[in-house]
Amino acid sequence: MFLRCAPNPHRAGEMTRALFFNTAPDQRFAIDAEMLHRNPELLNAFSPHSYARFRVLDTAAYMACLVGVLASLSIAWWMFVPGVVVCVMMLATNQKAAADTARKAARRSVDAFRDLHELGVLWLMPVELSPVRSS
Repeated sequence: MFLRCAPNPHRAGEMTRALFFNTAPDQRFAIDAEMLHRNPELLNAFSPHSYARFRVLDTAAYMACLVGVLASLSIAWWMFVPGVVVCVMMLATNQKAAADTARKAARRSVDAFRDLHELGVLWLMPVELSPVRSS
């Protein structure tokens, strides 16, 4: 949806959903959105209250799924479909928001950039693996 898959060299080349950004025409960096979404406390140094924010939004996404399932039991059998769609879209948006928070911090400060790299969520993409489309 919003993110693309890329191998994370910090995790032995394991594929992950990543946000890509350019700092120069020949430099393309990737930020591991999955890791940041699973561990939002990593972002607390760059954005206060990010742990609570992402946990509340994830809970709202799961509640939308639950409401859809309950509606399918009481109203119509197909009512779970909108609940699942809303849940998936909210979780994807939350992943992108976590990666955007890290991208903004990396562009704002060299120290934040280094900290994100040391956490294993930011890396330089090799030219041959970079997606063709520029953003």
